[in-house]
Amino acid sequence: MKIFNKIILAITLLFTMECASAQNTYQFSLQEAIDYAMENNYDVIYSEKNIEAAKQQMREATAFGLPQINGSIDYTDNIALPTSVIPGDFFGTPGQDTEIQFGTKYNMNAGLFASQLLFSGKYIVGLQTAKIFMEKASIDFFKDKVAVRQQVANSYYSVLSTEEALWVIDTTLAVTQELAEETRMTYDVGFAEETDVDQLELLVADLEASKIYIKNQLGITHAFLKFYLGLSDQDTVILKDNMENLIDLRKNSKIISRHFNYNENVDYASLAKQKEIRWMQVKLEKTNYMPTLAANINVMTNAQRDQWDFFDPGGIWYTSSAFGVSLQIPIWSSGERDAKVKQAKIAFDQITVLEDQLITTLKLQFQTAQNEYINAFTVYKNKEKARKVAEKIFTTTSVKFTEGMASSLDILNTQNQFLSAEQDYINAALSLLKAGEELEKLLTKSINP
Repeated sequence: MKIFNKIILAITLLFTMECASAQNTYQFSLQEAIDYAMENNYDVIYSEKNIEAAKQQMREATAFGLPQINGSIDYTDNIALPTSVIPGDFFGTPGQDTEIQFGTKYNMNAGLFASQLLFSGKYIVGLQTAKIFMEKASIDFFKDKVAVRQQVANSYYSVLSTEEALWVIDTTLAVTQELAEETRMTYDVGFAEETDVDQLELLVADLEASKIYIKNQLGITHAFLKFYLGLSDQDTVILKDNMENLIDLRKNSKIISRHFNYNENVDYASLAKQKEIRWMQVKLEKTNYMPTLAANINVMTNAQRDQWDFFDPGGIWYTSSAFGVSLQIPIWSSGERDAKVKQAKIAFDQITVLEDQLITTLKLQFQTAQNEYINAFTVYKNKEKARKVAEKIFTTTSVKFTEGMASSLDILNTQNQFLSAEQDYINAALSLLKAGEELEKLLTKSINP
């Protein structure tokens, strides 16, 4: 039994060590978190694969017009040679047909086939389209990184705001617990009412419930941040920045004075590339009216044997070769080519409509984001001032209560007022930071691939 217990203990220790090794602790400032996500976020990694795929598509399009060489080997075993019936007249025996078998039992053919495209409108347009696909993939990759940046930043802000709310609850709970204990002691010696004790204990219970709720919220916000960072749920993340510093950075960025140009917006750049692709589709359909010119050369060799001796150095192989040029000229398609061109033009017109819609939408989004940022900043300044006043009132009331100059009802009212002001301040700070991120996203200039 002792040996069995030792084995169980050893397995438990190994499992504990393995779990501990799987956990990592990371410390991030906001910028460090964003930089880390640019390398490890799932969407960023997936989007980067699209660039690799576009590169291979471009290689494929380029290779289509380069020399193509293929080889072939054919082997035939004529188990039963075909029989031909020859009239007897050919052999001077009229009326007596003769059966003859032609060929050999074993045949083998080997050949090389080379071709070169000399002119093709589809090939030229295909190369141009592949290049545009590559550029669009690069823009979309940058677009995804901009979106991930906003996700990481907003998650970072949510963790900070939740940690701030938890700190407020913890601080208030400590003060209230101290007041409750002092009041209980005062009541025990007959210098306080039982109602005051009950009131303060009720406040303590409410704060403890709020603390549990906020702790759960903190776990959720951490989970989202780790997800956007590409971390495991077992990993630990410690934030190095605080909300006040980040707000100061946002205020000093002078983002509100920056000019918006929809042509530089990443969403517009992506749609503009898609519009180019649609136009290339129109050009591609038009190439169906153009001829295609190609050259080819074939080299063949074959051997015919009644004995299986293809690798006999003395065996005879019969070689043939041919060179040719092929010109395909489209003449009449009963309107099929015209219909395809018109469909491509309609698709191009549709994306032009989407382009006009996007321009209007982006301008409206910028105006909205700018106004929301201004409003968020105004609300933040107001809530910051209200928070300080509420904190001062709560502190003063707490002192008065200990001196017997305020009632438990006063404590209840001022504490609720203080907690409400703190929560309003935290929400206002969070709204300001998120409004800044939304405005920053619209003002981010697209890359030039």
